[in-house]
Amino acid sequence: MNCKATALLSAAITLAACQDEPRMVFVPSTEPEVELLVRASATEVAVGEPVILYAERSSRGKWKEVERRSLDSDQCWMGRPPPDREPEVSDNLRWEALPAEHARFNTVYRNDRTREVVFSKEGAYMLESSTEIWCRPGKARGKPIRILVRGKVESGAAKPRGG
Repeated sequence: MNCKATALLSAAITLAACQDEPRMVFVPSTEPEVELLVRASATEVAVGEPVILYAERSSRGKWKEVERRSLDSDQCWMGRPPPDREPEVSDNLRWEALPAEHARFNTVYRNDRTREVVFSKEGAYMLESSTEIWCRPGKARGKPIRILVRGKVESGAAKPRGG
């Protein structure tokens, strides 16, 4: 390849890389709706025992394709419409524990997109999840999950007998 061809190819790649916004985009033609279905691996655990959190996100609404330049600068758009169903999005949600001081999220990285929470003190906790709704103010919230955390069982300690 000669120098002119190399320079032209380099300029074309640079120009293409500088164009951040696509020419055609999607905007909602109906009000977007999002639903979260959340669950936990356990609702009763011992102090220090991890709880795995699972979440599925469903989206409803119609989207239409338009030219990006036809939109106002502050109008919401997406490169493609959101999927109808996302089977595991726990790592993409905002999670909160109430009370918060003794809950620690993401103690280990998980490849399966789930999340982990560990509690350092016994008690009853509520886990709440939320996600933004595309091109609409507000958040979608999952049903709160109640977790009961028992005191840590010491290894080798005698377990009470039923009777």
